[in-house]
Amino acid sequence: MKFKVFTYLAIGLLFGASCSKSPKTAPVTHPVTVIPGPLPNTVDKTDTLNIMAYNVLKYGDGCQGSTDSLNGYLKTIIQYLHPDLFSFEKMAAFDPTAAGSVNLAANINSNGLDAVFPGRYAYAMPTNLARATDMAVLFYNKQKLTYVKTETLEANVTDVDLYKLYYNDPNLSITHDTTYIYVLVNHTQSGTSSSIRDIQVSTEMRDLRSKFEYLPNLVNMGDFNAHNSLEQGYQSIITSPDTSTKMSDPPFYPDKSVNYPAEWETNTVSYAPFLTTTTRALATVPNSCGTGDGAKSWYDHIFISPWLVNGTNYVRYIPNSYNTIGNDGHRMGVDINSASPIINTSAPAPVLNALFQFSDKYPITIKLLVKANRNAYSTADPKERN
Repeated sequence: MKFKVFTYLAIGLLFGASCSKSPKTAPVTHPVTVIPGPLPNTVDKTDTLNIMAYNVLKYGDGCQGSTDSLNGYLKTIIQYLHPDLFSFEKMAAFDPTAAGSVNLAANINSNGLDAVFPGRYAYAMPTNLARATDMAVLFYNKQKLTYVKTETLEANVTDVDLYKLYYNDPNLSITHDTTYIYVLVNHTQSGTSSSIRDIQVSTEMRDLRSKFEYLPNLVNMGDFNAHNSLEQGYQSIITSPDTSTKMSDPPFYPDKSVNYPAEWETNTVSYAPFLTTTTRALATVPNSCGTGDGAKSWYDHIFISPWLVNGTNYVRYIPNSYNTIGNDGHRMGVDINSASPIINTSAPAPVLNALFQFSDKYPITIKLLVKANRNAYSTADPKERN
């Protein structure tokens, strides 16, 4: 529901002491925004949404073992993190409408997620118009969120899907004012050359800005494979002539933990706590499916829209909540669970072991604070174009 603006007229009158007439002052119109009070029977509530992006290293193609064994590690990770909205990138391609274990999203949901928190999770319908060998899937806590639709913004090497959900506000049946959250999930082309992924991400952002005049509550996350902040694709996300369509990488802004320009691949020590590749020192242990050399680059990111930075529409990024799970800042060149150079105490030992076994990537997380709408007042969401 759009906010209401009431207009009042302030009229100044001048009274002259002499017989000469003073010119009349023209009426001045001042727009005043009046926010109504809470509606009857609404409740005051705040909630937290735990957001996660995680490259799951070819889950389902057999390279790392059976899905049963991987689901065992996943259960440990999910039980520790309690994510509410999370993307799994680089799953082996599958038919999301199929029944049984061949539907890898359903397999994860039934045997990895429900096994820990029965009835809590569901997955949003993914696409694979690019006919890639891997896919990304968005999972969500259906107790907090409701899935609306999927739209493919781009199908180049892999699909970039835009998901629309809304928060299950306890007052929604009274206010009829819906708080929407949009999520873009990415897995771009890897490699030393950035030319293909620059096109992928730049096209995605062009299409996103064509779709929305200004960005709503929107998260853009996944494995971007960028080697530094100067790559054209990365720049297309964080720069825009219109500040309402410019996205933020939280460690840079609003947290200001690090600064631009950032060369995280050639100056890893300056970005040690944020490195997401890799959890493993050797490319052959515990299997030969991923890469080695320990934490060495920062490929995975969660970008947020200005609305989420500022809390414009009931959802706000919690400052300094960005976290690279399992990375204590001392993982360069070593395993995530190595006792060298120091014992990793950033997560419990069973969780570190599960992260080591499940993927060669570190998951990244942020937290969003959500406030219930009590007065049917909200800033208007941008119209969806195209």
